[in-house]
Amino acid sequence: MLTLLLLQVVLSQKILDSPLEQVIWCKSETFILTAKGMLYKNFTSEMPKFISNFTIREILQSEADSQVLYFIGDFDTSYVSQNCGKTYTKFKHDKTLHDFKLNSLEAHSLMAFKDFRCNSSTTLCKDKYKKQIYVSNDYGANWRMVLNRTRDAIWDKLIELPEIPDSRIVASYINDQGHQQVSYSDDYFNTFKLLRNNSYGFYQTKEYLFILIDADSFSKGYDLEVIKQGTLNPVELVLPIEDHQKYTFTVLDTVNGSIFISISHLEDMPKIMNIYQSDSTGTKYTLSLLNNVRSLDTGNCDFEPIIRGTYIANIYDNVEFEKFKMRRSTKNTDGIKRLENYKQTRITFEQGGEWHALKAPKYDYKGQPIQCNGDCSLHLLGRSEAPRNRIISHSYIAIGTGNTGIYLGNEYKTYLSRDGGHTWFEILDGMHIYDIAENTGVIVFVSDEEQANEILYSWDEGMTFQKIKMNVTFDITNVVYKNGKFLFHGIQDSKTLGVAKQDDFTSSALKGVVVSLDINQIMVRECQGFDRAGEQDSDYEFWYPSNYAGDKCLFGQKEKYIRRKRSSQCYNKQPNLPVQTENCPCTKADWECDVGYKRDIYSNCVPMKEIKPKACKGTYLKSQGYRKISGDECQDGVYLGPIETKCTEEDQVTQKDNINIKQGRVSDIPNYTEPVKTQIINPNKNIDKKVDGGIKYTYLIFGVICLIITYIIKKKYFDVKYQTKKRQPAYYYPVKSQEKQRLFGEP
Repeated sequence: MLTLLLLQVVLSQKILDSPLEQVIWCKSETFILTAKGMLYKNFTSEMPKFISNFTIREILQSEADSQVLYFIGDFDTSYVSQNCGKTYTKFKHDKTLHDFKLNSLEAHSLMAFKDFRCNSSTTLCKDKYKKQIYVSNDYGANWRMVLNRTRDAIWDKLIELPEIPDSRIVASYINDQGHQQVSYSDDYFNTFKLLRNNSYGFYQTKEYLFILIDADSFSKGYDLEVIKQGTLNPVELVLPIEDHQKYTFTVLDTVNGSIFISISHLEDMPKIMNIYQSDSTGTKYTLSLLNNVRSLDTGNCDFEPIIRGTYIANIYDNVEFEKFKMRRSTKNTDGIKRLENYKQTRITFEQGGEWHALKAPKYDYKGQPIQCNGDCSLHLLGRSEAPRNRIISHSYIAIGTGNTGIYLGNEYKTYLSRDGGHTWFEILDGMHIYDIAENTGVIVFVSDEEQANEILYSWDEGMTFQKIKMNVTFDITNVVYKNGKFLFHGIQDSKTLGVAKQDDFTSSALKGVVVSLDINQIMVRECQGFDRAGEQDSDYEFWYPSNYAGDKCLFGQKEKYIRRKRSSQCYNKQPNLPVQTENCPCTKADWECDVGYKRDIYSNCVPMKEIKPKACKGTYLKSQGYRKISGDECQDGVYLGPIETKCTEEDQVTQKDNINIKQGRVSDIPNYTEPVKTQIINPNKNIDKKVDGGIKYTYLIFGVICLIITYIIKKKYFDVKYQTKKRQPAYYYPVKSQEKQRLFGEP
């Protein structure tokens, strides 16, 4: 049962000239940028002096020094502050510069791009490669062009390595010979190092650099290659479904060197993805989850991390998807629309090894039993269709919007889990926008179904709520927590509410609203009894994460958390509570499917197709179908890794059969017999020169024929470099488009 208490709390609020576009926190200062380019400081109309007749395009905050702020102007003038807005310095630049990027290790270095026109009749002029890179190393005071014909460039995110210069730039561009390539440079492209030729773009995380390339001539899709931190050699991703096309790639997460990536195998159905998970090298992948849901507008997939090893994702029901494939045709456009009615939510507690349905809550928000027939489970909205209502989490708490049933419907409630996604509670009716104050446990909610004039907050993780009345009614578009304050922002004009819901902020009638709630004003008391966790008079208790079956050993370790009791209405003074760990013996849960294997209905890893060992000598390491989960710390116990196995007779490689492929010598060809040289005995020394010449000509022809035969045999059987890869036809053959919709999309 909800308990709503009316508290008279003074809120800071401000009506803006237009909807909020950007908010930056810099120590105790808060800068708000609106859609019309106006700047507000600390929720007031206080403006820096330079704002007069000046429109700001964006605010950039340096990672190298958080006090350094760049205010990029909408024309040819911008400003930089090195002390959170106490003083400002003006700098000039070309008015057409755009997409400014700061160096994460040098606060004074930034780059920008400038579009240019080129002669379309030359090979050096191609779509997407019509930008120039400009760089400044003195807070924007001076600029110089460093590279032409670029598609994209970044300050290298791998520059945490001490041996890599802070000025390294990675770029995708066209070289002077007209080739598309990805290279890096440590001296602003006075010199450079080629990473990959014939490439179409890249995407970088802190551990990996992904490069998009054309697949072979048999494929209609694309391929990805990956470069791991500390290396410079691109390696192609090895997928278990090699004969399928690959069109759209979205990097979902990287953890302990392992990569989660979502890939579309249907060119005309980019909403449907498969999730693959790599080993610790980032190159060998196994299938983790089929039919992941993706947004066509943003490229984001429904995939959310909760706590270590726990992820929640949305899929299209496998049975319905198979029916959809059977009736699929180029003329039938209703199939994908019907498929939208069959979305389901899945959760993994084993870092993608196994996926399960979410357990439906037992009671509704009024405390009444939930009547749910059939295969009932909980389904939550993802970021593909509801980014404002998607799942958010902090430590063991997760909050989401959805419904119980067989599929994700359109009548929503708000749900909360306080054990990492195992158990869910229905806490509110309808859709809400929410956020968590990480260091206190306070959770705030505002309605997302109508214009709101009140805030609900909870100290006890959704059991009871308190109400704060606002002096303004508006459509709230988002809420964020930072530096002890919840910031609610949205749109006031109810006449244009329909436009606001579509996030179209171009209308001059739209007014922005910002409300700030300082949680220090609603603090009740500080939690007590941390050193007596679990005792009755303590505000703290112990909690152990577990997998779906309830096993508390995860990734080879048993973790013991200290958390605030749900019934204790108090705040944690410490933002991060300590975690105790102890190692566990290995079990089957510590192993995931190896490359070429997948889970069957009994959760065993079985081969996706017949797997034959490569030619070997003596013994080889035979996969049992499993590999250890990346980052797993288990010791001893169950071993499901590769085992040493004797080669069969057909797999044996003898010394005689060990062929030198690189040299390709004639003598290396098996069963090859050296041609017998014909010995011509000529007793007549005075033979005609013409006859002698004819014999020499015959020898020459014979020798040429032998060389040709040898060359053909070498090419066909031994020179791997020139062998043509035999491919099985892909299950789908969609028409290849001129350009992918989106190369990469960040989660």
